[in-house]
Amino acid sequence: MKLDIDCLKEDPAELAKYQAMMVDDEKTGNFTHHHDVVDPNVYEPLDENFPYIRRGFKWWWKQHFWGWVVRRYSKKINRQLLNLKVEGRENLRGVKAAIVTCNHVSKVDSFAVRGALRSDVMYVAAEWNNWRGYMGELARNTGYIALPSTMKFSLMRNFNKAIRYYLGKGKKILIYPEQAMWREYRKPRPLRPGAFHYAVQNNVPIIPMFITIKDKPQMVDANGKANFGDYTIHILPPIYPNPELSVKDNEQQMQAKNAQAWREVYERVYQKPLVYEK
Repeated sequence: MKLDIDCLKEDPAELAKYQAMMVDDEKTGNFTHHHDVVDPNVYEPLDENFPYIRRGFKWWWKQHFWGWVVRRYSKKINRQLLNLKVEGRENLRGVKAAIVTCNHVSKVDSFAVRGALRSDVMYVAAEWNNWRGYMGELARNTGYIALPSTMKFSLMRNFNKAIRYYLGKGKKILIYPEQAMWREYRKPRPLRPGAFHYAVQNNVPIIPMFITIKDKPQMVDANGKANFGDYTIHILPPIYPNPELSVKDNEQQMQAKNAQAWREVYERVYQKPLVYEK
């Protein structure tokens, strides 16, 4: 099977447009602004039939096949597109079920997380990633847990049940606590509480990861497409719930510790304080 990765690169003019939006959003503090236009014709809206929990031979076979495809694709992306380096793998020792947090800086950063963990990972992503066709089939069979776009009780019940189920099976679940993807944005953004809520509710640790990026010498390739930067993913020490704290205090403490860990990596690697433009 041919794995084309050049198609993941973007037009430099489009990338410049996104970067201009990020500058404006940073100045106004609109850190959860989703920059892509969502086309309702390319994804299936969620309903009660979405396969949150995949069991049985049919799903086993699909996951086995698509998992093999994604592992090959992931290695190629991490090696050729991202030139990925990993720091801190020793922090994974002894950790099984966990919520993994990572800054959301590209449409392929989940492959960097897979490469860092050296294993498959479940991941939470917005409803509009439930694509029709080939890409949707791949996503649903390689760990996609769809986050409903509404708080409809039946959908959220199924979502919460899936989080409990997979953590109970010893899985790691990637949740992007910044919410929206900002292309190759270097700074950590304010964190949303969801990842920490699920860690406390299920009594599992947070594994904070943070991606730092170094520009390549040639940021536009021979075909006129924008190159990704060189990525380093930093795996930081796990953050555990404190049994002596209330649920709310635990969530807030874990969120604050995650934010501080990210900040320290940013300031150490880029050699400057974290300051947002006003």
